[in-house]
Amino acid sequence: MAIQMEGRRFGDSRSSSSSFDRDGVSKMVSFRRVSPLLVGIALLLCCVLLQHAVVNQSRLFYELHLQQRYTVSLEEETTRTPRTRTMATSTTASSSSSLRKLANNTDKTKRPSQRMTTLGTIVHDDGTPDTVVCWRWSYRSDEWWTHNPTWKRSHANDTHYCYQKIQNQRQATFYQAIYDVQFRNADCKKIFRQDMWSSGFGADFTNVNRGLYQAALFQRPFQISDYYPWHYAAGKDDNLANETMAACPTRDMYCYFLPLTKCPVGEQSSENETLLDVFHAEFTPLVLHNNDTYEIWDETVYHWIFEYATRPQTWLWRKVYEYTQTRLNLTTPCMVMHVRRADVIQHDDFARRYFSIAEYVNASKRAGMIQQRDDDETPNIFLITDDANAIGEALTEFPTFNWMYIRRKRYKADEGGWEQQTPSHDYVFEMTTLLSILEMAPQCSAIVHGHSSFADLVVRSMNSKHGSNLTVARVDENITIHDENNSKFRNISKEYQLVHEQEQSRQR
Repeated sequence: MAIQMEGRRFGDSRSSSSSFDRDGVSKMVSFRRVSPLLVGIALLLCCVLLQHAVVNQSRLFYELHLQQRYTVSLEEETTRTPRTRTMATSTTASSSSSLRKLANNTDKTKRPSQRMTTLGTIVHDDGTPDTVVCWRWSYRSDEWWTHNPTWKRSHANDTHYCYQKIQNQRQATFYQAIYDVQFRNADCKKIFRQDMWSSGFGADFTNVNRGLYQAALFQRPFQISDYYPWHYAAGKDDNLANETMAACPTRDMYCYFLPLTKCPVGEQSSENETLLDVFHAEFTPLVLHNNDTYEIWDETVYHWIFEYATRPQTWLWRKVYEYTQTRLNLTTPCMVMHVRRADVIQHDDFARRYFSIAEYVNASKRAGMIQQRDDDETPNIFLITDDANAIGEALTEFPTFNWMYIRRKRYKADEGGWEQQTPSHDYVFEMTTLLSILEMAPQCSAIVHGHSSFADLVVRSMNSKHGSNLTVARVDENITIHDENNSKFRNISKEYQLVHEQEQSRQR
């Protein structure tokens, strides 16, 4: 072995004694004394370099296997069943076709494991490639997605579902910040809990959104409380709270969605603390380490938080996929008409009025969604409503329009009572319907609606696809929205109660 030191080679038997000066022997002795130290340093340096190489080589697997919480080793699966493919697809019909080809190729394997992981790449219409991770529907990837917040749902078909990396860096950074305070760095002694309101779906998640934003803002984990069963998971009233149709034993949002934090559900925080923190959270911008600034009432940020909070468990994602494939086939181009009625007239000083279908149509005409003349046009309208009478009203007053709506049980007017949003009492079905509406609405490029938190969610869902090309009109523009006298508009719904009894019975 030869070691280069100060331009001389030591330990080479071919070296002659002439290469040493008079102090050569003493220098050799001195070098031999320090050589173990040098060798140790060299070995340590080699170990560091080797470790660095290994870390770089396994970076992909680290991202997919964050904190080693995932129960199946992705590296092991891809070693057992290597199927990395390039899927040249678009984000529309062609992507579904290519995903079907991937599924067919995967189905040819003789391996019985249902936990097979498929890595691939999709190429969007603009040429942007995305890495996707796909599983069969029979495998639940909930734990993996919980701990990989910078991935989102991608494509699905009858046999497989896929995730892809979030390409928007601001969104990915924001999600990672929420995850860090809720899981990685969560101090459960500082937990902040808030009741689920069990109001409307949009209102309930306004509450959850505030909690998650506050978590990132104040660096204290947020969790829902266990005070009430959530009425989208079980009966709101005591006589319904223990019924067998509850979505799951916990009777809360975790029947459907991924956990928000590792901290346990428990008693709500004190009212003063709740009001104080929510107040500050609404008006304080969040600034992350990269100096990106986020505000909760920014429409894009609010939609991001909602999408994070409502990441569906695998079984629910599959139900929504099947629902959207079979329940309603929208004819495009189309517009959305969201008609909110039911209990809005029962809110005392904050009561909202009912609007007739004709008023929605007129608002659509003013916005250019529907032509002013009806005789030569058949608009395609996706009608979203909680009032069974609105269906009969639309079909009766505008029979030439192509009304598209989901056939399901609905209350008539306000017969369901205050904040009773689940007429079928089949809570899984009701949740599947709500999420499916949010999935289907973006197929349309225009919407008319009144004051409604759920309508706002629909608009944000559509805006995430259409952006500035989305046309939005309000039926309640330039009027007072909340007024105790609005209860007198209840007859707008009642007038059409008996017009289409046959159609109403089909919905039930």
